[in-house]
Amino acid sequence: MSESEPNRVRAVREARGLSQTELAALASLSRQSVGAIEAGRATPAVDVALRLARALDCRVEELFALAAADARIEAEPATPVQAGRVALAHLGGRWIAHPLVGEAMRLGADAVVSGAGRRRGRVEVELVRPRAEAQDNLVVMGCAAALGVLADRLSARAGAGRVVWLPRSSTQALAALAAQHTHVAGVHLVDGRTGEANVPDVRRHAAGAIVLITLARWEAGLLLAPGNPRKIRGAADLGRRGLRLVARETGSGSRRLLERELQRAGLATTLASAAPVRASGHLEVAQAIASGAGEVGVATRDAAIAFGLDFVPLCEERYDLAIPQALVNDPRLLRFLDAMTSAAFRRELSALGYDVRGCGDRVAELDAA
Repeated sequence: MSESEPNRVRAVREARGLSQTELAALASLSRQSVGAIEAGRATPAVDVALRLARALDCRVEELFALAAADARIEAEPATPVQAGRVALAHLGGRWIAHPLVGEAMRLGADAVVSGAGRRRGRVEVELVRPRAEAQDNLVVMGCAAALGVLADRLSARAGAGRVVWLPRSSTQALAALAAQHTHVAGVHLVDGRTGEANVPDVRRHAAGAIVLITLARWEAGLLLAPGNPRKIRGAADLGRRGLRLVARETGSGSRRLLERELQRAGLATTLASAAPVRASGHLEVAQAIASGAGEVGVATRDAAIAFGLDFVPLCEERYDLAIPQALVNDPRLLRFLDAMTSAAFRRELSALGYDVRGCGDRVAELDAA
């Protein structure tokens, strides 16, 4: 693509023997829109670029290749990053780079860290996805595996932006929301003093006006090997000598629940910090027990279902999404919430053991401090 050629839509169209009118009809656009895009007077949204690519039987990248000046951008790393692949979020006028490690390694990257341009608090990345697509990302953090299911469902739909689910504990997600590193934070934190779900922690951690919308309610409890060979009936059995306990990280809702249940059973909460096996998510707890690395841990019923484990319920929790008030009418978020409350997704959540009767309910609106 030459510097004077804003994109290759016209070249590919003419190579296919199509007129602007014919391409417009195939892509469900007006002829004037096609002409403006070809001339560089208009930048197509992601869904329009995809329709043009389908109509011309080619990849989006073949039509809208990155110009050299736009191939590299400077981003703020959400966590320390020296090299590798990253997903990008555009928040508050800043680019945020999220390293794709751990469970997130399965995601396609928006950029790779370049070997130059690093300076304090910033890193230079080279785009491998068109800038407009990366800028349209909706980043969602939380530990609910249902968020991954929802992101996967949305990836098959036409619409504004892709959903990037990054598994994080509730406290980590709220910290990222306060730092403007994520658009949405998933939370399941019960206040130890009042017993209230999520609202006290969101008030403590988040900045700005926040809306809390319920994803679902779930059962949290003890995950055990099939058949429960250690005959564990509740938290009181977690003090047995030699028991290989799997504990979540500090700041997670599951860790808070474990410590609360230990205290109620008259056991030292230090059992959690001294647990011989550590995990960073519900599915990781389940995987550790399924593999025999651990014998018992606190996680959710859907994690037990996923790995065929026994489950001893301890409590029911409400899982909410904390969303900045300024984003509630964003087209990406509206699309996300529409899919979340759809009958098909609710049926899928029910099959995973979630209670979806409150799905989509606004449970709180918190003013800026």
